[in-house]
Amino acid sequence: MIISRLQTRLYLRLSIAVAILGILFKLMHWPYPWILLVSGTLGISIFYSLRFSVKHPKTLLDYSKLFLLIAFLFHYIFRVFHLAYGYVFTTLTQFAFVLFLILYVRDVLFLKEYNDDDHPNESSKNSFQKGLSYLLYGTAAIGIIIGAQFKILHWEFGFITGNVLLTIGLLAAAVAVVLGLKDTEA
Repeated sequence: MIISRLQTRLYLRLSIAVAILGILFKLMHWPYPWILLVSGTLGISIFYSLRFSVKHPKTLLDYSKLFLLIAFLFHYIFRVFHLAYGYVFTTLTQFAFVLFLILYVRDVLFLKEYNDDDHPNESSKNSFQKGLSYLLYGTAAIGIIIGAQFKILHWEFGFITGNVLLTIGLLAAAVAVVLGLKDTEA
């Protein structure tokens, strides 16, 4: 039986929702949060891996996303259940996160995803501004949302804390506003 892309996306989203409910159960000290947490993280890893396996062509950024996801899920399970040797996955997740950020910046700013024939009126300055816009808005959104989650849950990954992520996100948003960059997807 083959699962379609639409079903894979639906099951992935349901797995994320189950993991979020598991966090809620854990925070509220309700019974059986471990069932939700484990099933949610297993679902995320299975369905994202399925989604990854059918994606063509795969870039280095796609591989780094998969590596980051798997490392974070292992870190998440070890951290939530207070298992031994969780620091290994914390370090692995930090490394995967830094690698992902480097590849994301490289892809957004320096690599074109289209030919010049597709957008003949767009100059290289406009494409750089568009890439910078994506980078700043993406950094702002990730920094603010994940920073708020880190603050609420009191998480720390070495030097990566809620305060650091919120500061980075808010500074990126401020720079985007000052430079007058517009989100062209709207």
